[in-house]
Amino acid sequence: MDQMDSYFFSEALLPQGWQSNVRLEINNGVIQQVQTEVEPHAQDQRMGVVIAAMPNCHSHVFQRAMAGQAEYRSAAQDDFWSWRRHMYELANRITLDDIYNIAKATYEEMFKAGYACVCEFHYIHRALDNASDYWSMSDAILQAAADVGIGLTLLPVLYSYAGLGNQPLLPEQQRFGLSVNEYLQLLDKLNSQMRPGQRLGVCFHSIRAVSGPQMHQVLAEVASGTPIHIHIAEQQAEVNQALDFYNKRPVDWLLSEFSIDHNWCLVHATHVNAYEQERLVESGAIAGLCPITEANLGDGIFPLKSYLEFGGRFAIGSDSHVEINPAAELKMLEYSQRLHHQQRNVACDQNYNHVGSFLWQQANAGGVTSSGLPYAGIQAGECAALVVLDSEVNSQNSGEVLLDRWIFSDQVKHHRLL
Repeated sequence: MDQMDSYFFSEALLPQGWQSNVRLEINNGVIQQVQTEVEPHAQDQRMGVVIAAMPNCHSHVFQRAMAGQAEYRSAAQDDFWSWRRHMYELANRITLDDIYNIAKATYEEMFKAGYACVCEFHYIHRALDNASDYWSMSDAILQAAADVGIGLTLLPVLYSYAGLGNQPLLPEQQRFGLSVNEYLQLLDKLNSQMRPGQRLGVCFHSIRAVSGPQMHQVLAEVASGTPIHIHIAEQQAEVNQALDFYNKRPVDWLLSEFSIDHNWCLVHATHVNAYEQERLVESGAIAGLCPITEANLGDGIFPLKSYLEFGGRFAIGSDSHVEINPAAELKMLEYSQRLHHQQRNVACDQNYNHVGSFLWQQANAGGVTSSGLPYAGIQAGECAALVVLDSEVNSQNSGEVLLDRWIFSDQVKHHRLL
């Protein structure tokens, strides 16, 4: 039987901006009607300020199990590459039961933290006790997301090489490795296993782990509109390797070799110059930023200020899950810009001079595009994924101030409504 629920909010952040006296009708988890500047009905549940939950554009869910456990010096100079050795050790211990349990617990955290859905960049393919089984780990992730009730874009990863020039996989990378034929078979098998609220995308680990011909071969088999994700330009060493091998920077090479469009999410893209930024913006692709993980790994600072000036689009992800909090990701993103430019309130524009509202709207829109799921904010026809903001101090704050205070202070709590 259909279940129609109605809610009345003093303020709501809609795709077109902040609105007052907003009434929603929701049927079976889908928004049916949005009214603004209206009076509440007798049956409405009355609340304060509401925003749309945030799509999470990038997750390696198994890495939640090592959060906070690599915060000690393990090399003469600790960096991404020394951290990666710890990650490989974990990846090669993960069982089928482990991946389900870790994913279920992590997705529950995401849901409560204010994430609407998650793009799972999954590359532990082969079962620990049966290397010929390279699909059960993916199915465990699908089941975990379904059990939690969070939207999921599963991105099984093509991962074939240890480095540019088709270098053979290292022993510790063997669980990740698939041939193109195996990868296409995996996509075909998983396509029939999608649960409600889930969709399947295509994913290339990086230009180090996949060759250009492999990518072309896969893309020739992919339906139009499929989400396509790739790690790119996360580390300066990766840029140097691409310059040596291709005589081009990673993003430049990718844009030159492929017809990049809005279906693509370029995860990290940390080290992009002005030429690459402008071309990336022209392509319509999304830059998938993971500010807390990028800071934790010492990746560098994404050039957000100039990228926005070009008109760039971005989404946020929790990546290695050092912390699971969309507000904290946005705070880290803005603070990195303040430190770099020695300037306050960098991420805003003439439509949104409040940084919190600008960042939330931009990341939400980019996240919806990168996920390909129907979570495009508080509007009719979209899934109802709502976060209510509760102020413990000065409840008279406007919605835009309350959102700023949630992102930049600890004086605002939130709860997940749907």
